[in-house]
Amino acid sequence: MTPEDATAWSLARLNTAFFHHYDRREYDELLELLVPDALYEVRGRKLRGHAEIRGALNARSGPEVTVRHLVTSQHVHSVGDGTAQGTVSVIVYSGPTPVGEGPVLYPAANAGHLFEMTDHYRLDNGHWKITQRTAHPILAPATD
Repeated sequence: MTPEDATAWSLARLNTAFFHHYDRREYDELLELLVPDALYEVRGRKLRGHAEIRGALNARSGPEVTVRHLVTSQHVHSVGDGTAQGTVSVIVYSGPTPVGEGPVLYPAANAGHLFEMTDHYRLDNGHWKITQRTAHPILAPATD
């Protein structure tokens, strides 16, 4: 495996971990994947640093809504000495958490939103971390 391939593999693991923790509202673990002064741009908001990002995360819907981000493709296109850039595509589904057993039934308006993340990464004490993530909406379900 080349050093560039090893970096791409590490970043793929970082990105799947990010969405795993995000969907499960494990925000301490998620913030460990970002540098302390990270810039996170999502839904027209620019959030700088762990405190602002945590505030936005805590404002999300609670356990009454189940969300899943399916990581569909990742492409690392620039690897430098301790830095990298790439894109990550995710499909998002959400719906009300059922009271009993069984899968979440999601309304069509909450199904299949496609976002592309434009990312910048930095090697920090031997671990890759996100320094900047910008979420771009690409596709959304039609409402009519």
